Amino acid sequence: MEETTEATPLPDDVVREILLRVPTEDVAALFRCAVTCKQWRAVVADLSFLRQHWPEKAPHPSSGLGFFDSPYGNQGPLFISPEKVLGARRRSLGSFLVAATPPGILNRAVPLATRGGLLVVRLAGDSLRLAVCDIIKGTCDVLPPLECTVSWCGCAILTREDCCSLDGQQGQYSAFFKVLAMVASNNAQDCNLYIFSSSEPNWSEPRKCFRDAWQRNTADLRILMGTNRAVVCRGVAYWLGSYSTYPWSLPNYFTYGVNVETGQISLTKLSILANQLASRSFGEMLSVNAHGNISLFQFEKEGLRLNTWTRGDNGTWLRTRAIELKPPKQAWDPGYVSMLPGEKSGTLFMTDACGYVYKTDPDKGPMEDVTAELGGLCSGAVPIEIDWPALFMSRLAV
Repeated sequence: MEETTEATPLPDDVVREILLRVPTEDVAALFRCAVTCKQWRAVVADLSFLRQHWPEKAPHPSSGLGFFDSPYGNQGPLFISPEKVLGARRRSLGSFLVAATPPGILNRAVPLATRGGLLVVRLAGDSLRLAVCDIIKGTCDVLPPLECTVSWCGCAILTREDCCSLDGQQGQYSAFFKVLAMVASNNAQDCNLYIFSSSEPNWSEPRKCFRDAWQRNTADLRILMGTNRAVVCRGVAYWLGSYSTYPWSLPNYFTYGVNVETGQISLTKLSILANQLASRSFGEMLSVNAHGNISLFQFEKEGLRLNTWTRGDNGTWLRTRAIELKPPKQAWDPGYVSMLPGEKSGTLFMTDACGYVYKTDPDKGPMEDVTAELGGLCSGAVPIEIDWPALFMSRLAV
């Protein structure tokens, strides 16, 4: 009988050097390596390894940009990425969850907002029911229902980092968060604000969004709906709204801000004259730039120009950029364009009337056609950036 010898495990530092050679963009391959054995799992789950594998200033970032989209049918939201970072470009929301959830609860759910790895979805049903899914920890927390008439609902979610001076008690939920829900019951002017904190058992009492004084002095006052979503900047959630000084005049814009710590509401007119904005434009949308300042994107149909207005520290809005977009050689239809910005990367995705999807850098202008990689996006797709080191540490904890 031949003698067998037991293989000697490689030293940890050797395993570390081997695993550091796994391409940073191939997240799925690194995950497969991590589940090979306990030793490799411990190496990959170590924070120092993850930070070395994904340095902060590396050309390939430590976060992956994708979208949660709601396809037609009974299935729940799908995660769609332009790269096969998780082994497939389309994964169900349920595949991210490791904690038990009621069967079928995510069927026909609609993604509404994301921040810091948290995703707010609206659950199917007659009443307004929301759930917060933690993509990093793999949990799904169903919030108490909101008993109100709903024609439209827009949400913002804030994390513990946004609420630095609060006690951050998470109560019965898996993480601390606050959800702000802007609910229109009949029309865009009839809006109420609801706030839910994971440290409290119920939603706050509704607050009427617009004071009578604002409604008396303006025409067609409304929060912009559709693909326009709230942005969070320095502990304040902002929605974009529009109004006219008299019927049929050019629209002016305002921001509707809610301070997460104090609950204070502020309506601030943008110091941009209506005639300074392109008349044949659409897709106006708030964003937060790399310096932490609020910006306004505006797509100008004539000339295929993307205008960027930025708010300074003194509250003045200045047009900081006017980039001429450069679409690929194939024709695209700018008759309707929706814009989807990344949370941190600065990447902007644009979808046109024919379902094509383009990726662009708002600072430069060239557009890359990523329709084949994404397979098309619905207008309600929600962008999300997943922190790979945080995901690995959460799922591979030893």
